[in-house]
Amino acid sequence: MSYKKKLLHGLAVELAVLEGEYQGNYRTKIEEVGERLLSVGVPFEHGELVPVREGTKVKITFCDETAVYSFEGNIMQRIAVPVPILVLVLPDTVEKVQRRHFVRVPASFPVSFRMVTREGLSDLYKAIMLDLSGGGMRFSTKELVENKALLYAQFSIPNGEIQTPVRVCRVVRIEDTRKYSVSVEFHEISERERDKIIRCVFDIQRAMRKKGLV
Repeated sequence: MSYKKKLLHGLAVELAVLEGEYQGNYRTKIEEVGERLLSVGVPFEHGELVPVREGTKVKITFCDETAVYSFEGNIMQRIAVPVPILVLVLPDTVEKVQRRHFVRVPASFPVSFRMVTREGLSDLYKAIMLDLSGGGMRFSTKELVENKALLYAQFSIPNGEIQTPVRVCRVVRIEDTRKYSVSVEFHEISERERDKIIRCVFDIQRAMRKKGLV
């Protein structure tokens, strides 16, 4: 199981319940990794444990800096103490999706950025986020930036402050405005900060599903 070394205690994962009355996506984390078994925390929803039953079909999704991994399985056992956990059998292989295929969701958070030049960092510019994913984001700004330029971006999401270099991959003039739509990829982002972003994306997806938007 070459993927197994990526499964670490405390790693944030998405638990998708694929059937039953509690069907939906939830955030949780890995509690224990064995030779053949994986234990994850029972997820919370609105401050209460989600009573996922033994035998329920689920999908586990996790990521590293290059890709997203997922696999399906059934809850083999539900344990209440010392902490509520769900136990699954680890598969021999997992599905791997390149980082560029991260799910992108609409988001509207304030962004500030500086251009990285040979002389150092430029003045601080303001922008508004348009969408977000674990691999990058898109924002609108009045400042014209060059394609492939390296920026140092800062933005706040509900679960933390993010500061990371980003690489510009597309710049488009927004019709009938003086603004530009700038698409960027996160560049050398820390796993801690990427985890914050993915959690935020999961939360937005869940809210959209509840509203019937996806």
